[in-house]
Amino acid sequence: MLKLLSARASGRGDGMKVPLRPAPLYGALLALAGLAPAAALAVEDGQRLSEVVVTATQREQAIRDVPAAASVVSREDIRVSGADNVLGAIRETPGVGLLGRSVGGRKTMSLRGMDGKHTLYLVNGLRVISTDDWVGHSDYQYDWAPVDDVERIEVVRGPMSVLYGSDALGGVVNTITRRPADHWQGSVRLSGSDARGAGGGDAVGGGVHLSGPLGDSLRIGLSATHLDRDPLKLKENRRLSEIEGTELDAGHLLLSWAPLAGHILDLEHRVADEERTRQQISSGTYYRDTYDIERTQSIATWKGDWGEVDSQLRVWESDFSVKSRRTNGVAPTRPQSMEERGVDGRVGFGIGSAQHLTIGFDARKEEMKNAGLAGGKDDATHKALYLQDEIGLSDSVMLTLGVRHDRHSIFGGETSPRAYLVWHVDERWTVRGGYGEGFRAPTLKQISPNYEGHEGPHSFYGNADIKPETSRSVELGVAYAHGGLEWEATVFHNDVKDLITTRLLRITPPSGGLPIPRRHYLYDNVVEARIIGVETAAKWQLGGGFYLGGNAQWLDTKDKETGDELNGRSRILLNARAGWKQGPWDAALRAEHIGRQHLDGDRAPSYNLLHASAGYRINEHLGVSLGVDNLTDVRLVDKSDAFSYSETPRTLRVSLHGSF
Repeated sequence: MLKLLSARASGRGDGMKVPLRPAPLYGALLALAGLAPAAALAVEDGQRLSEVVVTATQREQAIRDVPAAASVVSREDIRVSGADNVLGAIRETPGVGLLGRSVGGRKTMSLRGMDGKHTLYLVNGLRVISTDDWVGHSDYQYDWAPVDDVERIEVVRGPMSVLYGSDALGGVVNTITRRPADHWQGSVRLSGSDARGAGGGDAVGGGVHLSGPLGDSLRIGLSATHLDRDPLKLKENRRLSEIEGTELDAGHLLLSWAPLAGHILDLEHRVADEERTRQQISSGTYYRDTYDIERTQSIATWKGDWGEVDSQLRVWESDFSVKSRRTNGVAPTRPQSMEERGVDGRVGFGIGSAQHLTIGFDARKEEMKNAGLAGGKDDATHKALYLQDEIGLSDSVMLTLGVRHDRHSIFGGETSPRAYLVWHVDERWTVRGGYGEGFRAPTLKQISPNYEGHEGPHSFYGNADIKPETSRSVELGVAYAHGGLEWEATVFHNDVKDLITTRLLRITPPSGGLPIPRRHYLYDNVVEARIIGVETAAKWQLGGGFYLGGNAQWLDTKDKETGDELNGRSRILLNARAGWKQGPWDAALRAEHIGRQHLDGDRAPSYNLLHASAGYRINEHLGVSLGVDNLTDVRLVDKSDAFSYSETPRTLRVSLHGSF
């Protein structure tokens, strides 16, 4: 069984490749409507089954075989989409929604209707510091890797706490960077965009990647990205910003040494410096609001292949800090920083011919510095052991079992089990499904009884009695692939208990002389949530280079305490693409439908976005891409005052890609 899976992952048989996975019902409706899929489906017929995913089991498997609902966004997909960050790159992926953060146009990703803080973001399988929730209204966690360094992005939906621990209730997004080549090669990108007549929002950017050998056993890889986007002015008052501006510089250095056959030692360092800027008003005073954001991460990884046994050991450290600057005498928010130090490892080996066992551990210490904490800082340690057993029940049935036990220095222990079955009915049909549990540990702010945060008109207080959030999820899916047609559908049910939220305090605690009235909130577990949904995707190769496809998600969400729908979740999400690829030319028309949603007690209406793109490869080393985002120039504030976020206005973009 394992040999069969290995053959599929290496591409023997069909030699296929594609990012998106299929779907019934909604996919068929989209096709009939002349729409199409997410994430660049301009690929040749029959290329999907050998697309490799590593995130779902921590080892390479064909996407057809992984015990999860998974999608892959390739480097070519990112080029076609014109995305300059992870959020833009995965926006068309099945099961992915974007949640507005009500500050500067920021958004976080939502998998299957779960909150942004319930999606764990990884780079090469390693968690990065997640800022959402401990830095209010932030999306800072998505820019740890330069976009020009990205090889592919894997999206695994459903709880993945068995392998990755806290924060993976909704799923995992894993950005995988480019490995150094065995010969010298490189790529260059120059890009620009013009938000025509919108009052700002223009951008220029670019990046470079270079890699090659420094000797027989040593290779090097270098990547760098720059992005400079102006703030978008508010139409009703040009002295204010609707969407914040960004100036980002990010880089990555990787040294890879292979001292012995089957053994690799990687030393890498990544850095990203960013400045977010917007114009605001407070008590009648206009001011410029600037956030200085710094990220660094250093990693040492050893991988060993012992024939029947493979192993990995990794040591790492990550640092994040954010500081605020405001003009015209307006007080800035307090500076914050987070440091994490960790080690993790695993060993995998076969038992007989039809079983593969993975045993792993990880340990990390996090320290947060914030003036609202007692003594100005606090820390916590996380330790975990996990076991995953992949069992071939027959040549066509694979059962994956897993269990993880985490130990947190403050809230104690948490055990997360998982079971998943994949059945290849025949060469065309696959049925899969399973049960999994996930959890998310409280942040240091939330669990510290001494924490007091007085920011703007609100105050927040920590709670020593707070519990980790836990989820129980069940899913059942079916997939079909034959000839030029691929489709899939998955039904899922997710219950989240002890969901961490804030409770308005009826009795105002001591406010340290702060002006009253203020609104005071205590972090607490007061909500139980239920999410039921269906996700589906499809792709059709029509011949002559034409293709159609689409994906959709339907959600039924409920706050069991109040009976209301969960905030910020669109009931229906649709993505569609119609495209053509022939020789050096490619073109596509893409549509999005974001269904109605509840936003802070109001009902926000649905809206549609339309995008177009085209590309031409001048020669094997040079190509150009053009695109227009938001063709109909949809502006959410014109549709409803309920919207607390904004979409990018009609924007013309162009990029030049070179390789050598």
